[in-house]
Amino acid sequence: MTIWRTSVIFAVVAAVLIIVNLTWLVPALRAIEAAASVLALQVLERARSDVSGSLATLQKQMEQAAEEIGVEPERGRTVIDRLLKHNPAIKSVGIAGGDGKEILRIDRFRFVSPADLGVYAEERSFTEARDGSASFGDIFVSPELEPHMTLAVPVRRGGRVAQALIGDLNVRGLVSAIHAPPTRTGDIYVVDREGNQIIHPDLSELLRRPYFGDRAIVRRVIDGAVTANGLAPEDGYRSEVGEHMFAVGMPVGIADMSIFFEQPRSIALAGQRQMIFLAGITVLLGAVIAAVVIVANMRLTRLNTVLEERNQESVVSAKILVRRDRELVAANARLRDLLLELESVGKMLVRRDLELSRANARLEELDVIKSEFVSIAAHQLRTPLTGVRWSYQTILDRDGASLTPEQRRLLTSGLGATLRMIDLVNDLLSVARIEEGRFGIRLRTQSITPLLEQFITRYAMLGKEKGISFALELPKDKPLPDLVFDEERIAMVLDNFLDNALKYTEPGGTVVMRAIEDHARIAVSVQDSGIGITPSQLHRVFTKFFRADNAIRLHTSGTGLGLYVAKNIIEKHDGAIDVKSEEGKGTIFSFTLPIA
Repeated sequence: MTIWRTSVIFAVVAAVLIIVNLTWLVPALRAIEAAASVLALQVLERARSDVSGSLATLQKQMEQAAEEIGVEPERGRTVIDRLLKHNPAIKSVGIAGGDGKEILRIDRFRFVSPADLGVYAEERSFTEARDGSASFGDIFVSPELEPHMTLAVPVRRGGRVAQALIGDLNVRGLVSAIHAPPTRTGDIYVVDREGNQIIHPDLSELLRRPYFGDRAIVRRVIDGAVTANGLAPEDGYRSEVGEHMFAVGMPVGIADMSIFFEQPRSIALAGQRQMIFLAGITVLLGAVIAAVVIVANMRLTRLNTVLEERNQESVVSAKILVRRDRELVAANARLRDLLLELESVGKMLVRRDLELSRANARLEELDVIKSEFVSIAAHQLRTPLTGVRWSYQTILDRDGASLTPEQRRLLTSGLGATLRMIDLVNDLLSVARIEEGRFGIRLRTQSITPLLEQFITRYAMLGKEKGISFALELPKDKPLPDLVFDEERIAMVLDNFLDNALKYTEPGGTVVMRAIEDHARIAVSVQDSGIGITPSQLHRVFTKFFRADNAIRLHTSGTGLGLYVAKNIIEKHDGAIDVKSEEGKGTIFSFTLPIA
């Protein structure tokens, strides 16, 4: 065995080991990342609930006090004293007039003189309270190095906002809520609507007030008011010290805040590193074993060469001839034993071959019986179903004016169910004909453009009822060349593509059918903005009875046979069919046919 051949064998073995390990490693890595996201979101949800609950409680207490002051202005000082007594988190409360000037303030710890009264006319929280909405101000650090924020609520009198009740809140409790997450390996921080950090367990970080609005995950949560699970590629970022972070985020739901939980990816996804290490060890051990086997084989080959050379040199020796003779006799005996064993194995293989032949014949017979049964049953069902359909349709068309709404609803529902049964019977007949080899096509040279325009016109009307736009894009420089195809069969394919796009696209979506000339073929595609198909299920799209999980969850009708029939039709035209999809963004079904 040459060194080149040995190297090739070793490379093939190593490649096989790597591919085998990737089949389980990639799903395992994704599962670890999903589990880390779930755990991080649970930690963040608990902190978010504590933060929003605390702020909501304070806001409710302030609004109740404002309502009492609005009814009995002379009891303002008493109401504020009671509010401070029952809410340790409120440091002081004041009342500001419509011009923003404070006319009263009571502080928990010190006497407030008239010179200490403030003016809030330019502050956002006061402006929004004057407009009738409770509003939280930005968080700031008090002289006592405690995190504080302002809450302003309107005081209504006579149906209009007369004053504003302004509270200075000590939000140290919010810092405590995010200070000790269940895991010690991450940090929780809160940002305002601009992306500035306003709450952090570390007071020095709070004083520094860094800006995080340039982080993609922060901007997405703030702008979209959505929860980010950290699984999107852009959700990760590098910390200020250059460490790659895994983060999740969600809106707090109050005070225009968003809350985030970050961990170093090396810690959050430590299981991935272990999995990769395990896969590497597996590949390494496999490679070592393969190398040992190859080296041993090379040594055996060299030893065999040496033995042959020595045997040739000892041919002239009589003793060697005698010994060889004895060896040959022994080898003969072993060969006879092997021949007997081979004869026994051969008889067994013949028996197994006969058994397999009988089983195969039985399976073929059962397959024929099944196809005949499906064909007969479908034919027998189609005639009465057609009669039922036209009975429903006749009643609705002829007696529609005399029907009650409930009767019309029941008849319409029955007509829809009957049409779905007829579609199912037609699909079963098509599948039976395909499997029996009786699904013929009648080819004719013609243009496909009229057929495309016919279908896009029909589905544009159907889409209008659902709020979905349909469009057809054809080459503008020259018409499409003629094709050789069966118009009825290709119509079945187009009907299936467009019907799926209509069913699985939400109102407001778009469906675009395109046709282009591409290397002596015409390519036709239907692109929608619907629910899409998961990557793990794409390979099953053109199999019998396949329906995607997200399609089943939508409770849409369908047999799962249409695309199987469409694939067979296109292949009988010497064409090719394909699908591309991204879950949640849409699907592109396409086929190509040779130009005449």
